[in-house]
Amino acid sequence: MQKAILVAVVAVGALVAFSGVTSSKGVSLTGNACLGQNNDSLVEFIGQHCKAGDTIATKHPAYFCDFNHAVAYNGYNSAVCIYTGKQAGERVPARDKAPSAGS
Repeated sequence: MQKAILVAVVAVGALVAFSGVTSSKGVSLTGNACLGQNNDSLVEFIGQHCKAGDTIATKHPAYFCDFNHAVAYNGYNSAVCIYTGKQAGERVPARDKAPSAGS
């Protein structure tokens, strides 16, 4: 599984590096594959290491992927995509949000 993720991340990273494209949301592609310490980690376990525009592997593409660019899925129920730079706001658990003034 680790080799499959690594190969997919490197392949997508190489394609992005040659494309030089900016998404309509303003995410400038870095051409870098954001990998963990062993070059095989999912973005969920890397923390704040990745930057917007990096190519990442994730188990939760709806949380982290810029869907203006291709997303590659694999048989291990994970995806390789371009990172938006943060977790999608609508995906942050309600318990992590501050209570509203009316609550």
